[in-house]
Amino acid sequence: MYLNTALMLLAAICLLNSSASYPLAAPVERTDKTWGPAEDGVQLSLSLVDPKTSELEVALRNVSDRDVMVNLGALMANGKVHLPNNISIKVTDANGNTRQFEFADKKHLNVGGRLDDYIVPLRAGSMYTLTLKLDQFWSQETSEFAIELLPGKNRLTAQLEGSGANFVNLDMPGVRLMNFWLGKVESNTLIVERER
Repeated sequence: MYLNTALMLLAAICLLNSSASYPLAAPVERTDKTWGPAEDGVQLSLSLVDPKTSELEVALRNVSDRDVMVNLGALMANGKVHLPNNISIKVTDANGNTRQFEFADKKHLNVGGRLDDYIVPLRAGSMYTLTLKLDQFWSQETSEFAIELLPGKNRLTAQLEGSGANFVNLDMPGVRLMNFWLGKVESNTLIVERER
């Protein structure tokens, strides 16, 4: 009796599904981005997310026909903290002074445990996006601990330098064999204008 009831219920569900019409999913709209030149199949884009908070969006995409792995930096606490240390920003301020700023999240300056590589699998035609803040960068040369945008036009260019595995832990020796992208790429130049 239970088998007959279950079969009748299954047949009813199949009949309903076959006659129901499902709307097609709406196409995902991608925001227009300006990209820098490709380097070994990878491109970089830099855009301003919110002028008030000075949040930046750094996007990378694979424009080649092969899949790659991109090492963005380091992971702490078994992947709970992501540090894209391989991303830097070249800044030319409104006075014409140019400096190089490296990623340095002030909340996680000291490392007291394990580090892993921040590896992003980037399939052919795929894109990966990060949101970063100007106070997450510092200039070793000038000891500036944030990117300050001056009144006038400031020019920012993101840079990414690929690398192989830097943190080969005993439980993951095979990570060094992955197909890493090893190029160096620059984004478009983003102009951020502040009122005088």
